[in-house]
Amino acid sequence: MKKVFYFLTFVLFTTNAISQNTFRLWHFNAKAGTEEAIGNLITKHNENADYKSGGVQIERITFGDNMWSHRVVAFGELGKLGRNDLKEYQQGLFLEKLNNFVEEWGPSYAGRFLSYVGSEPKNYPFIQIYNILPKDPIAFKKAHDKYVGQISKVLGNRPVGFGTYDIGSPEGATHWVVVGSSNFNDLIDQKQKMEKYSKEWAEWGKTNGGVEIKSNFTILVLAAFGGM
Repeated sequence: MKKVFYFLTFVLFTTNAISQNTFRLWHFNAKAGTEEAIGNLITKHNENADYKSGGVQIERITFGDNMWSHRVVAFGELGKLGRNDLKEYQQGLFLEKLNNFVEEWGPSYAGRFLSYVGSEPKNYPFIQIYNILPKDPIAFKKAHDKYVGQISKVLGNRPVGFGTYDIGSPEGATHWVVVGSSNFNDLIDQKQKMEKYSKEWAEWGKTNGGVEIKSNFTILVLAAFGGM
């Protein structure tokens, strides 16, 4: 597969005001035993980085039905993507070094955040991602936002987001939902506590306009650079 990776731009996990709301992400399979080397390379590349807005993060795909090993995600405000301090040749050199550790590049996607509550994902780095196809996106967002508000005591400051795929469509999905947690045990504990909100969940099901889950997997944020 052609190794193309123009690096720098993902969605910022923000509040419902969503001042920073665009993202791009790239999947790849890392060569065996190279995760630490990739982490060291990206860390060095981002030392003292001056982002126009947002930042970047690298994630390991853990459980579920996403068959790639890792993702790189870049985020920032529309029109304010990337870095102020990076020359083109520096980016090219970084990509050449990174490709030494990559077995194969996979699909890439871009889109927006439509709603977000909670802390930054790096503070709750074990994240479940649902790629979905809502029949009525407007109704789904309304039902989603209401349900998230109803279970706020369970969520605490954990991040929950909803948004679009505007370029690319994984498994035919047009939208996504993300739910953050501290680790696997915390994620399962949340699900158990949410079972007490059966009435609210039933209301969500009746009012979301219909939705099909296309894929469902978890990622672990290994490193994050930049800020919100």
